[in-house]
Amino acid sequence: MTSPRPSRRTDFTVALICALPIEFDAVALAFDETWPGNQFGKASGDYNAYTLGRMGSQNTVLVLLHKMGKSSAASATTSLRHSFPSIILAFLCGVCGGVPNPSRDVEIRLGDVIISENVVQYDYGRQYPSKFAHKTTVSDTLGMPVKEIRSFLAHLKTDFGLSELRDQIPNMMEQIQRKAVANGHWSKYLRPGSHTDVLFRANYLHRHQHKRDCSCGKETICDEAINASCADLQCDPAYYVLRRRLSSRVEEKSDRQATSDTSKSPPEVFLGTVGSGDTVMKSGEHRDMMAQQHGIIAFEMEGAGVWDEIPCIIVKSVCDYADSHKNKKLQGFAAMAAASATKAVLNMYNFATAPTASIVPTIPTLPTAPTAPTAPTAPTAPIATTAVSHTTETPSPAFIVPYNENPDFVGRSEILERVKDLFGHSDTYHRPGSRPRSRVALHGLGGVGKTQIALAYCYWFKERFQDASVFWIHASNVERFQKAFSDIARECEVPGHSKEEVDILLLVKKWLENKQRGRWLLVIDNADDTEVFFPVKPIVEADCRATSIGHSIPECSHGSVLITTRNKQAGLKLGLGKPPIEVEKMTESETTQLLRTLLEDESVTPAEASLLSSRLENLPLALAQATSFILENSISIKEYVGLLDKSDSSMFDHLSEPFEAVGRDTETPHALTATWAISFKHIEKQKPMASDVLYLMSFFDRQAIPKQFIWDYCHETLENALYSDDDSELGEDSENDFQIDTDLEVTQALGLLQAFSFISKAGDDLFDMHRLVQLVTRKQLADRGAMSDFATKALKIVRKVFPLGTHENRVLSLQLLPHALAVLEHSEVTIEKPLREDAWLSREVGEYFYRRRQYEAAKHFLWAADLYSKLFGPEHDTTLTVLCDLAHTYMRIDRTEEALELALKLLEADQRLRPKDTATILTDKRLTANALASLGRFGEAEPLYLEVWSNRKEILGEEHPSTLTAVDGVASLYKSTGRLKEAQELSKGTVELSKRVMGEERPATWKRMRRLSKIYTEQGNYDQAEPLVLETLEARSRVLGESHPDTISSLKDLCDIYCQMGRVEEKQRMDRRILEAEWADWSM
Repeated sequence: MTSPRPSRRTDFTVALICALPIEFDAVALAFDETWPGNQFGKASGDYNAYTLGRMGSQNTVLVLLHKMGKSSAASATTSLRHSFPSIILAFLCGVCGGVPNPSRDVEIRLGDVIISENVVQYDYGRQYPSKFAHKTTVSDTLGMPVKEIRSFLAHLKTDFGLSELRDQIPNMMEQIQRKAVANGHWSKYLRPGSHTDVLFRANYLHRHQHKRDCSCGKETICDEAINASCADLQCDPAYYVLRRRLSSRVEEKSDRQATSDTSKSPPEVFLGTVGSGDTVMKSGEHRDMMAQQHGIIAFEMEGAGVWDEIPCIIVKSVCDYADSHKNKKLQGFAAMAAASATKAVLNMYNFATAPTASIVPTIPTLPTAPTAPTAPTAPTAPIATTAVSHTTETPSPAFIVPYNENPDFVGRSEILERVKDLFGHSDTYHRPGSRPRSRVALHGLGGVGKTQIALAYCYWFKERFQDASVFWIHASNVERFQKAFSDIARECEVPGHSKEEVDILLLVKKWLENKQRGRWLLVIDNADDTEVFFPVKPIVEADCRATSIGHSIPECSHGSVLITTRNKQAGLKLGLGKPPIEVEKMTESETTQLLRTLLEDESVTPAEASLLSSRLENLPLALAQATSFILENSISIKEYVGLLDKSDSSMFDHLSEPFEAVGRDTETPHALTATWAISFKHIEKQKPMASDVLYLMSFFDRQAIPKQFIWDYCHETLENALYSDDDSELGEDSENDFQIDTDLEVTQALGLLQAFSFISKAGDDLFDMHRLVQLVTRKQLADRGAMSDFATKALKIVRKVFPLGTHENRVLSLQLLPHALAVLEHSEVTIEKPLREDAWLSREVGEYFYRRRQYEAAKHFLWAADLYSKLFGPEHDTTLTVLCDLAHTYMRIDRTEEALELALKLLEADQRLRPKDTATILTDKRLTANALASLGRFGEAEPLYLEVWSNRKEILGEEHPSTLTAVDGVASLYKSTGRLKEAQELSKGTVELSKRVMGEERPATWKRMRRLSKIYTEQGNYDQAEPLVLETLEARSRVLGESHPDTISSLKDLCDIYCQMGRVEEKQRMDRRILEAEWADWSM
């Protein structure tokens, strides 16, 4: 049955959304009737342009997005719902990139139709150095379609339903084509010949194949190639992938021309998962990887923005294969196919009979900002599913909220809209298959603005439902909760409230649940302590008779309970198992708006706002504190930031300043630090181990803290407690139980800290900690005098897992390095007595930097030497060894004067402390000679080199590795002074001996081969140098890897030889290989 001609915006039930003009044009041709788009107007603040008409039997709205992407789609859909509140179904219609082979037996061609069963945001997650982690938690993923759509899609997947749809699509396409021809666009929607349906192998890039003066490479494409056609680039047909569904070659010859006859080759229809992302998919390999990972059959860019805003079906047609060879030749035909399929689906969809006006009244458009609601355009009434009449007079509404409306409240519109939607208070709440919630919880870090959001919602609710009541409950403890219920009973004159021995909680609960009470909203603020609502056991016998706090919260269809909590676990329980809404820190635009409002200064720039908000983690309470101080002391934002940046203690002092604010409970501290202190107490009370874990984590780097750190700490703590309780040895079964207990402790501790938003998951077994939480936690420890204890524990944990600073361990070292630097920094100022762990870790961090030729190595070797000196004495072997490491570091980073000074001091100490000509003294002399030679003081260096060589040869023999090392020094000196023949003879001898004595695949052998090749190069003997370099390069690459610094040195040697010999192409190949190797090294 055709819908009657509309007379107002609420008569429209279907929306069509397009992202491209060519999609819009095709859908517009599918309309059976159109009307002027401006005759019914639109809601205030709606920037969409609408085309109105009838498609099939439904009054339909068509909107073209102002740009592609999910943010544009989400914004447009929100405005659409405000202007057309009766929309019950939306279609996202247009073109997409197809996955050519989603499975072995399925082949998708250009022009085929894709219908969404669900949507995946494949690019939504976190990018780590080694991988991209897709977010998969319930709160992070898109929901399922509503039940009515799921039922329809199930029907559509049957042979009967799919056959019916396939039969309709060609007819719709012919109608659109006829209209297009009549409008003068006869070729716009023609299907190109099947010879244009070309699929290349996924790894074959659309790039220049033979052009040398561009940046195209094996895995890169230049800008010119991106915009060129496959014909221009001469993409090789040898890389075509054969398609089973394409016509035979004979038939294809006759199908070289575009055609409008869709009956010969109608599009196939596929239902499945659609991938939605913020960027155009133009990589065959990435396409196939995402398709395999998520079961995706097509890619587009707007679905994620529409999907959770309104009941939606995505209907798109494949215009390319989502690879680098994509072009726009098939966009017109695909747009027509999608429009035709959309109309066919709409004709098959079984719409429910529209509700009558007496049951679902017209609801006026509401503003998103709760502080300034617009006047209603029509009488308002509560939404009801049944008509109910009462003979009893409805009591007058009550408004018991302890705070005035906050005139400075800004932003948070998304959260407010989400709350409205979940409660069913939204104008657009007409979603089939979902029911309003009776309880909604807001959870987040203390100071993030949960109470302010709840307060704003109260005043919006009061304005929206003027016959409804609003109540506010303080829930920080049992006494305040009971007092709030008593106040409600007294002020509302609840019958029986003045009787003695009355259970006031049960009385008020039943009074609110009575249908005659009418609609109401109850806010339960600061519901942080689960034991307040769900005590483990009653404290006194009287409590057994009284109603528990948790069971006194009313539950009925005409009431809504809004809960604020810092504890996600409490929010989950009080929300009847439904996940709470997480209130995160404000966005940059919201913080700018907030600062302008609080400072009453519209000239505050986004840069100034960011300067302050970035220091305070965009937390509203901290920003309110800051503006209070700025106004009181008449200073600028820049000056205040300068005060914060002086030190951590300065930051803490400013965050501890009390101030006055609207909507803050008199018994709740206003300063951010005091607010978090309450959360600390709740955690300490509920799970002491969790508070200790928080203290420990405050000494690591705040990002990517490994779960292993926490496990090691809990394991040791439990083990110590176990042995202190029982001196007996652990048996095998006890050890297994102990392992389980550790896992349980870690899980519960981390879970509670996440529940209070003090930490968050950063990936597999990794956690991030809020920066300001770290600062405040350490300050709490300082006040307790426990800084040194936890700093020491953190240091020992990192020392336990930090690897030796070798090249092979560089990846693990890099992952743990931020934590090593953090604990070392804290130990320097916190730990009173020097520790071996501190010294050892400093030395290994120094070794890591040394191998990467970074200046920071010197600082850590110096710190390690100082610690060892305090531990063992300034002339202990270990202390002197670390000083020797420091001298080598000075040499490597070109601080040669300091290296020489230190080498002479080491030589003097060792000559005094050790027997004459020991290995250590000879090492000192060689180090001194190296420093002198680097400074060009060859005359002083030579006798030292010769002395070391002579002593080593006499004591150890000519073939000992230490003797060969001594010869290296002499050979290097001869090379540096131009005595190339002598250097060559010595180097040839050491290479032969090194290969025989030490082996051909030893680093020392490679270094000697390299020196000999360098001598040949300087002599111009490139034919002798090249095979040596190639042999060294091959061995280093095989044993050490391509990205090892020594391998890269050999690559550079070979590149230099090719350059000298004029072998340009080989040099360029080496240059590219060097760049790839260096990038691989630095990215690890």
